[in-house]
Amino acid sequence: MEATSPILSIVSWEKPQAPKKGKYEAEPIEMTMVEHLNDCWIPTYVRHSVDFIYDFATDPSKFQEEEQKEEFLHNITSLCRESIVHDFSEDVTDFSNKHNLVDMIETLLNLEPKDEICNRLRRRAMLAFAGLSTIGALLDIKKVLRLCFNSVFFLPPCEEMPENQANLCTRALLTMDTMLQVMVLNSPGAKSSEMLQEIFEPLCLQVLLDYLLSDMAQVQERAIGRVKALCHLLTETATKDDEDEDDEDAPRAQIQIPVLGKLLGNLFFKLFKPNEGMSTVVEVLCTLMTFLSGQKSDTPESYVQPPEDWEPEITSWVNASNAWKVEAFGRYLGPDERMGVVLEAIEILGRSNLKNKDGPVEFLEEVMNSPEMWLMDVPKVVRHIFQYYNEQNTATADNFHSLLIFMANKWTEKVITTAMEATPNFSDKVSLWKAMFAARQTLEKVLKELQVQVQDWQEDIITEQQKSCLTFLSMLTYGDVLENRVRPLYKNLRLVKSPKKEMVPLVLRALETLSENADTAKKMKSLLPEMLKFLGNWSWDISVMALDTFRNVLGQVKKKEASGLALKAVQRLWKLFDAREECLRERSISLFKELLGKTAWRDKEAMRRNSWKVLVQLVLHMSDQDPGVAQVPMSEHGCHSSGVPAIVVWAPSSGPGVTSHLLSPRPPRKPSWL
Repeated sequence: MEATSPILSIVSWEKPQAPKKGKYEAEPIEMTMVEHLNDCWIPTYVRHSVDFIYDFATDPSKFQEEEQKEEFLHNITSLCRESIVHDFSEDVTDFSNKHNLVDMIETLLNLEPKDEICNRLRRRAMLAFAGLSTIGALLDIKKVLRLCFNSVFFLPPCEEMPENQANLCTRALLTMDTMLQVMVLNSPGAKSSEMLQEIFEPLCLQVLLDYLLSDMAQVQERAIGRVKALCHLLTETATKDDEDEDDEDAPRAQIQIPVLGKLLGNLFFKLFKPNEGMSTVVEVLCTLMTFLSGQKSDTPESYVQPPEDWEPEITSWVNASNAWKVEAFGRYLGPDERMGVVLEAIEILGRSNLKNKDGPVEFLEEVMNSPEMWLMDVPKVVRHIFQYYNEQNTATADNFHSLLIFMANKWTEKVITTAMEATPNFSDKVSLWKAMFAARQTLEKVLKELQVQVQDWQEDIITEQQKSCLTFLSMLTYGDVLENRVRPLYKNLRLVKSPKKEMVPLVLRALETLSENADTAKKMKSLLPEMLKFLGNWSWDISVMALDTFRNVLGQVKKKEASGLALKAVQRLWKLFDAREECLRERSISLFKELLGKTAWRDKEAMRRNSWKVLVQLVLHMSDQDPGVAQVPMSEHGCHSSGVPAIVVWAPSSGPGVTSHLLSPRPPRKPSWL
């Protein structure tokens, strides 16, 4: 027997209302209908509804009362219902499209107040949308859903509303569930569970998931409720299809819904930080896991025996350790669902407007302990990292770096190939490349792989200068370059005047990492003068990398070799003492101390004069707001036994600082400026 259309059952409880007496009835509608409408298709029992809808759509300014607006919406629902029963829905569809009824409903819904609900208009509008979708009227489903969700989800919590408004809000949410059911079951092609997946995905993935990520508790709660209703619908539809199968032994058709992985992930992350709404989250997860466990696959992995009752199983995850939680969850998922969970975690971390990201962060930490289970599609994960990474979002940048470095160590070739496809010419997301260049082990693997791949790249992908940079860095990694050849090779790169500015931070990051190895640093001694050229003339992060590289290499240089360079370097450091960035002030003052210890006897007099010039700056920095900067001049490390003639100045009792270590056997002549 043919099933009754959902639109017939959902509107049955909405009692038809008699026409309102007032302004509308005073107008001669019967006389104007024939003049404006081709009424050959209009049955007598719906003439009044069509008449009212036509008048309202033609000149809505005449209908400003709330009851008239509600009557307009109710008449649309009634007309759609009758057209299905009496088989003239095509005529109603043409009538709706011709008079833009959908746009009219959207306008009425947009005019409703955002912070209160005082009437039934929202419910009437959603039922009208449901009716129009049933007869096949032109609707932008995503736009309509987002409009309906916005009109209800962002209302204040029900407990903060007056009782009458709370009741209206609750009924509006129930009507929304009905609308979703009608839209899904009456969409073109939604005649089986296999076709249902094409409708279920845009409803959940592109619309509802956005609300699940909201920081507002009531928005999340209301969105989860709608997901719950859709999940029950999906499960019931799949079950009905199984019952309708003639051959019980025939394998069940697979329902592949890519959105389920992301939806599962979004709900699963909430288990890491339980709250009052956890029971609803567990219930939705139970429904989804029940659906998934009913799907069969040819792969042995899918035959993990699911529990008979999902509720105690999922409830046990709430208080379990993160490692057990992630492992238990992953056992029951297929490869596609696992990948969806990982991608959802990356997307959430990339959203700067979200506050609570603890769940995805803790999840990804455990994922790196079980990469074979969760990170099977390496290119897809890497593309997602590059797509959603935002270096301005400092709260989660390290999480992106950690995951990418981990993958680059394990699957270097796949990661580099995908990364170069995502950022040709290193033109974007330079910070992600810098992260891979920041760890020695990862840097060596990445540079070796890049050296292999760049040989086949054309100039439209990578320039000759970029190839030279990568070749130079690879030589340092392999140790195949002699010390006296390093500086000429580096100068040929022309980094300081390079038009490709993105290569400068990458090369400096690599040099900084390579210089942490003593053997490599010894070969880089000739680069010290080149590092000085970046101090103060580039961005602060470039100066920091140059300072760190300079300091690492300086530790491998004897005093006799470094003395002359120290005199030049201190003059470059002066302007960094008052830099805006705390790390730059701290590093420059600290390096200044070390340069004092690298001064030979022949250069002491010149160093003394230079020290006098920055004395006031150093004393003032003893009261720097940043403790790290203020403590640098007070530290004895790096200045002891420098042997540099100095100035006797006052220093706090906590110990001698830079200035007190500049003591001379005889007091120096007082400069004229003092």
